[in-house]
Amino acid sequence: MGKRILVVGGDRRQTYLANRLKVLGSVETLAVPGHPDSAGEGVADLLILPCPSFDSRGLLRAGEGLSMSELLPRVGPKTVCFGGALSDKRELLPSVLQNTVDLLAEPVVAAENGRLTAEAAVTLTQLQTEDSLRGKGCLILGWGRIGKPLSRLLQAMGAKVTVAVRRREVQAEAEGLGLRALGLSEVSGPFDLVFNTVPTPVLTAGQVTGLGADCLWVELASAPGGLDPGEDSVRRLPAGGLPGKLTPKAAAEVLYQGIVRSVEV
Repeated sequence: MGKRILVVGGDRRQTYLANRLKVLGSVETLAVPGHPDSAGEGVADLLILPCPSFDSRGLLRAGEGLSMSELLPRVGPKTVCFGGALSDKRELLPSVLQNTVDLLAEPVVAAENGRLTAEAAVTLTQLQTEDSLRGKGCLILGWGRIGKPLSRLLQAMGAKVTVAVRRREVQAEAEGLGLRALGLSEVSGPFDLVFNTVPTPVLTAGQVTGLGADCLWVELASAPGGLDPGEDSVRRLPAGGLPGKLTPKAAAEVLYQGIVRSVEV
């Protein structure tokens, strides 16, 4: 028997995901872009929250915001709840939900999202600069799920890539791939582009100034990001949540596959 699935809120990823989930059962939607509100009475087998699920107010990312308490009539102890960035928001979920899955913490989903973010970051940067990245001096701060695929992509496009990391063993890994790698304290500009993947400032004010007035700082990290709020010595390009903005169909497929791996169909 097919699942009863309730998809709530989110961005265009949820739009595509709601369509994709129809192969698993009956899909109802609430505050999903491009879908009518069709949530009926009764308990859902699967509850699909946005990724990330909550905003800074503790409300679901659904239109103007939706309280989790408003979904209580539609969940029960057997409901499996999928969402994103749930680990530090557990208190916002009702106790009746005993089975929750943080999709953004699932290793395969995280890796695929990193790859999509890297691709989208390149596209966004080219649209912003209206220029090729070949020959550009690019600094990547961080060597994680975004930094790794982004460095390889930029390298393949002919950019001059420098990676700045905290640990010596990570520096050696990047150097093994033919990249120039530095410790964070060794960063010295100028650079044409900086792609930041670290969610906190790691460069000194002097290092940021040394990047050059023409440098474009592409902020890929979550808040607060790598620049102090008042920093104006470089141009800043906010670039958070890129898969949901530029490649929502592919990003939805990544989430769908993560759901399927966790559910008995």
